[in-house]
Amino acid sequence: MSSSSFTGPEPHYLGDQDSTKDTTQQSMSSSSVLPLVSSSSIAVPVSSSALVASSSSRHHRSSSSSDVPPVASSSSAVVQKSGDFVEDHRSECQIGNIPTSVNNAKLPDPFMGLDGKRISSKADWKCRREEIGAMYEKIMFGTKPRNPEKVEGSYSGGKLTIKVTDKGKSGSFSVKISNAGTKDNPKPALIGFGGGMMGGCGSLGNATNGLDIAMITFNPDDVAPESGGGMFFQLYNGGQGTIIAWAWGVSRIIDALENTPEAGIDVKHLAMTGCSRWGKGTLAVGAFDERIALTIPQESGSGGASLWRVGAQVNKQKGKQFVQGLNSAATEGKWMISSFKNYDGKENTLPFDQHMLVAMVAPRALLVIDNAGQEWLGEVPSNYCGQASKEVFDALGVSENYTYTQEGGHGHCQLPNGQFDEVKDFINKFLLGKDAKTGKIDYTKNTQTINFSKSEWIDWTTPNLN
Repeated sequence: MSSSSFTGPEPHYLGDQDSTKDTTQQSMSSSSVLPLVSSSSIAVPVSSSALVASSSSRHHRSSSSSDVPPVASSSSAVVQKSGDFVEDHRSECQIGNIPTSVNNAKLPDPFMGLDGKRISSKADWKCRREEIGAMYEKIMFGTKPRNPEKVEGSYSGGKLTIKVTDKGKSGSFSVKISNAGTKDNPKPALIGFGGGMMGGCGSLGNATNGLDIAMITFNPDDVAPESGGGMFFQLYNGGQGTIIAWAWGVSRIIDALENTPEAGIDVKHLAMTGCSRWGKGTLAVGAFDERIALTIPQESGSGGASLWRVGAQVNKQKGKQFVQGLNSAATEGKWMISSFKNYDGKENTLPFDQHMLVAMVAPRALLVIDNAGQEWLGEVPSNYCGQASKEVFDALGVSENYTYTQEGGHGHCQLPNGQFDEVKDFINKFLLGKDAKTGKIDYTKNTQTINFSKSEWIDWTTPNLN
């Protein structure tokens, strides 16, 4: 089945790839600087002295779509936000020259700034993570549009409809909410990619049974279908991949929830989950929106929480594409910008590897779930990524906020009972405020022994940031 004909995250181990290609090319000049506005259609504050409030305006909407039920309530008021509960801190950070090619067979140092200086404090991480994000936007995902002019939300009958207006264009989509709270007693919520073949809210199955949280189901096809086109690309046409479009969609859901208290959602306690290609999307959501309290990517594979360099090494050793390679991932589902495929066979020239995308979630909570035995997903490069990523959480003094878990012997996107407790512990602790033990690397249930040689892949030391 080609990805152009499907509506859900089909198993990656089938080795499909989308035969269509983006027509928009992105320059890869090594001397270029990623501007904070990389497209004429994308508005982003560029002043490094801008206030936090300038990057956090939130709005509301009422839908005009014929398939949306009559709204019980809506708002179009502009609400300025300030403080740390913001999508990101990009407007506060000066992004320097971003190299598009390096010569490094080891994992790049996540603590080394673009200015050639290593960060030395927890406060430094705020802008270092924005540098990393800017690198991913320039080289792999395309620019995530920030601060649309207007986001309106309306809620009725378990459906939240979001209308986004920016630069004279508008588009809308809806999400389903179940087990919501009330305006006066809102509930934490799990946002899950759903729809199509995969059905409901993520793929965590019965692991969430008994947890009193709301479920928000978001079908990313409503924003950016992998077959092409869609609402996002009607608003923006900067050559972005679908993954960053999905992340943009979740950010707009949060915008609407912030100003629609009648939806009964506690926006300060939101989790995000999805499996397979939607696991990739989940990681991008958590990386690029700091309002996500807990990120749970499941079996995300290449382009998700799996190392490009290690996957390439495994394929070279096997003499075939054992793990989904960069070219395959870069052209399947239009997940990434069209030029990213040029790094195929040149993985050692990437100025980042996926441990740095994972690290962008820090210091917030992150549970990475992997499936041993699914080689197309990268059993070894995913495991190594899980172990390398922990270094950033350790450096920030939040080791308990990170768990990597890998278990085999089950189908793709079918969470085994052995990983239920880890899901429950993270939701209890970070959404419901209950005591739970978190923070570990666990692949003891694997049938294959995996030995991560830290010295083979890491030539930098992990600082104790204060």
